[in-house]
Amino acid sequence: MKESIYILLSCMVCLTVDRFQNSNGDLLLLNPNNGFVSMDHHSGPIDTSYTFSKKYIANIKSRIRLDRITEDSLSHLFTNLLIDHIIPHWLGTPWSFQGHTSIPRSGEIACGYFVSTTLKDVGFNLNRYTFAQQLPINEGKTLSLGSPLLEINSNSTTERIAILRDKLKEGIYFIGFDQSHVGYIQKKNCELFVIHSNYIGAEGVVIERIEDSQVFSYYTQIYIADISRNTALMRKWVKSEVVAVVTN
Repeated sequence: MKESIYILLSCMVCLTVDRFQNSNGDLLLLNPNNGFVSMDHHSGPIDTSYTFSKKYIANIKSRIRLDRITEDSLSHLFTNLLIDHIIPHWLGTPWSFQGHTSIPRSGEIACGYFVSTTLKDVGFNLNRYTFAQQLPINEGKTLSLGSPLLEINSNSTTERIAILRDKLKEGIYFIGFDQSHVGYIQKKNCELFVIHSNYIGAEGVVIERIEDSQVFSYYTQIYIADISRNTALMRKWVKSEVVAVVTN
């Protein structure tokens, strides 16, 4: 049974990578019971454990060939792996200021540790403790790798959202709120979503429309760092190169 699951996993990994490197068509997954089925309608790996998800991602990452995959495809692949295979495990994990659990829904997680832990678990080679202990602007600079951050200062929530809609392409971004909160911004189908460990009521990890986010409405200054469309950062991810944390 274990051998069959391993073979199936290997097929899934190869087909997933091949899909993004070679084709925009439907991805077909071999189902031992009834032949081929479309991966586009498959909700996720057969084993839904967090350990499996991390191994699944590591296997996919190890098969990526940078000379065969476009920047857009790599961005889409990374976003898919983070959003569909890592983040869902963390939803509902409660927030606390000192929270630094590495196990989803077991213990508590502060906003910085949520970002650093999920980045590490999706395959980045970075120190999750050092990263999480930095100011939001330094966390943004860490991920930007020298590229300028998008800094927005506005008292108008509507204006901040409008700027983000105009400036951001489809993908996943880091967002830092002034000097005290961090998370992700995802742009998908022209919609913006805030993904973070919400400190309000210690709610914890949530995905919310940016228009509905109380936290987003509270801060007038934000920092944005591109993650999935940062070519240098994506190369570090694929090659498992160290991402040095900016501390000053």
